[in-house]
This record gives sequence, C-alpha cells and structure tokens, in this order.
Amino acid sequence: MHTIRRTALATLATLSFAMLAAPAEAISINPGSTGVFGLNLGPSNCEPECVYSSFGIADDGSLSLLYKADSADEGGTPSDESGLFEDSYDSVFMRSRQDSTISFTGGASIACGACYLVIKDGNHSPSYYFFDLAAAGWDGIEDIILTGFWPGAGSISHVAIWGSTNERSVPEPGSLALLGLGLAGLAASRRRRRVAA
Repeated sequence: MHTIRRTALATLATLSFAMLAAPAEAISINPGSTGVFGLNLGPSNCEPECVYSSFGIADDGSLSLLYKADSADEGGTPSDESGLFEDSYDSVFMRSRQDSTISFTGGASIACGACYLVIKDGNHSPSYYFFDLAAAGWDGIEDIILTGFWPGAGSISHVAIWGSTNERSVPEPGSLALLGLGLAGLAASRRRRRVAA
C-alpha cells in the first residue's frame, strides 16, 4: 500500500513539474495556409457582420468580440486592445506590421465554441483575411503566429477574434509549482513517519 501511495505521489509531482516545463504550442498562419481566405471588403470595418456572412453563419448576435489588437504605428506593442479577454492576451506586430503574434498571458482563456480570427488591412486587396480557429483546434493558450500578410504592399491594421465562448481558468505557473511542492512535502513527511515507526 505504501509503495502505491509513493508511486502515485511521485507521478503527481512529476506531472505538475512537467506541466510547468512544457513548451507552449503555436498555430502558424499565413495567407496560403489551409482554411485561410481573403475577401476584398473595402477599407471600412465590417465586423461582426462580415464574420457572419464570410462563414455562412446566421447573424443572430451570438458572436462577441473576444479579443482585438490595433497595430501600433511603429511596430511592437499594439496601440489599443479590447474585447472580453483583452487582459488575457497580448499581440506584438513585427516586420512593417506584416507579421504578428497573439500570445496568452494568463488569467481566463478563450474556450472556443466558435472562434474566428480576422486579419485586416483595408487599403489593399484582399482587405480582410479570415480563419476558423475552432476548426484548427486552437486551445486558447497556444500562440497564434501570423506571417507574410500583404508583403511589400500593406500591413496589418488590426487582428481580432470573434466567437461564442465559455471562459476557462488556467492555473498560473506559481499555483502548479505550489501543488508540486506540496505533493513532494507530503511524500517526505510520510517517509519520515514510516522511518520513525
């Protein structure tokens, strides 16, 4: 019985430390990626109406703005972020704003029932690119890496995620570390008690 407990505690401790050390996965998207399509919808913002029509969804008001980042004029940190999960994600725009990375930073993450990524330029053709994140299996935590949008001609003016979602809490790395330390301490105290007996 003691061997089973020891093995179970060691396994739990190993899993909690492995979760801390596990590298984040990423979804890489470019204009030629499977599932990406572009439409010339002009310079005006048409969201969320164009999200409904582009994916053939009834415009029933079920989509909410989950996250949006407007690109900065000088690259780097976006000038404005908004949406239900604006505090859980950050975007960085690179290389003349033709590349961008959306990263989960902590807190509640997006759990896609339906999630649609919008990449907008507005001044070039196509003016919009769309991508179904739920169909791609995005878990709400993986980085979304965008590359090669409007090369040599335009730039990303904003990225947005529209969808219907249930938020989910993600354990902070510190919480996982405390769990691992607690399990290790429990195993050590049981070992001491057994040796003393």
